Amino acid sequence: MSQKHEYIRNIVTVFSGTAMAQAVPILLTPILSRLYTPEDFGIYALAMSIGVCAAAIAASQYNHGIMLEKEEHDAKQVVVISSFITLSISLISLIVLFVIIFGFHISSLEDIKSACILLPIYVFFTGVISSFSYWNNRNKQYKVISKARVISAVVTAVSQVFLAFIFRVTPFFLLFGLVSGQFCSFLYLFFSTSELHKGLFISLSFSRLKLFGVKHKQFLTFTSFADLLNILLLQLPVFILTRLVGATQTGQFALSNKLLAMPVRFISSSVGEVFRQRAIDEYVQCGNCYKVFFQTFKGLLLLSVIPFAVLFLFAPDLFAFVFGEVWREAGVFTRIMTPMFFFKFTVSPLTYIYYINGKQKEDFIVHILMLVLIISALYFGYFWFRDINFMLLLYSISYVGIYIYYFARSYFLSKKSQMHGSR
Repeated sequence: MSQKHEYIRNIVTVFSGTAMAQAVPILLTPILSRLYTPEDFGIYALAMSIGVCAAAIAASQYNHGIMLEKEEHDAKQVVVISSFITLSISLISLIVLFVIIFGFHISSLEDIKSACILLPIYVFFTGVISSFSYWNNRNKQYKVISKARVISAVVTAVSQVFLAFIFRVTPFFLLFGLVSGQFCSFLYLFFSTSELHKGLFISLSFSRLKLFGVKHKQFLTFTSFADLLNILLLQLPVFILTRLVGATQTGQFALSNKLLAMPVRFISSSVGEVFRQRAIDEYVQCGNCYKVFFQTFKGLLLLSVIPFAVLFLFAPDLFAFVFGEVWREAGVFTRIMTPMFFFKFTVSPLTYIYYINGKQKEDFIVHILMLVLIISALYFGYFWFRDINFMLLLYSISYVGIYIYYFARSYFLSKKSQMHGSR
């Protein structure tokens, strides 16, 4: 089988699993939207934003080193480093999250406080699942990655609905359902990667762990903070909207953002996983990877044009019909943010070129500029117009500009005949 055909087959494998993983949550969302109020979604979104920021540095991004190591036993050392740091950050976040949560001075925080104990668990599972996924990505075990995502998505959605029928409806059960899905996904990945566990502890030593920790320190210094900034950028609207416009409109935004982000995050990342492995191989063989870069971009572009066009034209009416009239405003928000997510879908998987070329410092600087730009867009939109629609419009336009820059820069880097830390 040619490399091109194998590449497409691998994408289809991951993509099909991702599609299945998204089917159940999307089908059950109309039920969730009628069981939980916009305020419930707003409180849940705030709690999740705190947890996601902590999870962003859980593995300190050493996971990228799993892909870049030449030898199998060396990659295992990096898995151990990532898992140990994940556990450490999870324990630290237990204290930090309590301080952050009890420091907020907004209404309706009792449900967030009750869910606080779940956030470090969420952080731990996020980091470990990521490490296992990178290991399977390295070994082209895309069916395992796909099945893990299906398990997580199905258990999460079903749990959130089931718990709402059994107990008093609170945002706590939205988060509990998510952690339940992660737990089941973790168990599946753990028992599906026996080759990772085999002989793992025999070859472990502090000196070797220290060696690989130092070798991949650029991921700890620049990439981890860049990714933290990226996650913070994604969560900023939740923090700012909660403060400026309240939990109800934040909940409208949260549903819109969730439904746009789910297919973008999973489908785009599925393609990205295959692209990472293929781009690294092409760099080793050819000294560049612009062919697979452009091939991947064209596929993502063709896949995204029609769905995003439909959302832009009909989102408000679709949301009102599917989720109930109370969620029409979420459809308006979706229309405003559609251009942003269109560019995110087509460009974000390709930015892995930065890591391959060792441009972590440059990526970190760009993320700092992004942070300033996004905060300015949201606050200026509010103070100039006092309208959430203008806030989100400026927010969306800012991201479109950022992704256009990322695409141009990533394409340039894909043509460079050098590679940092190839495997």
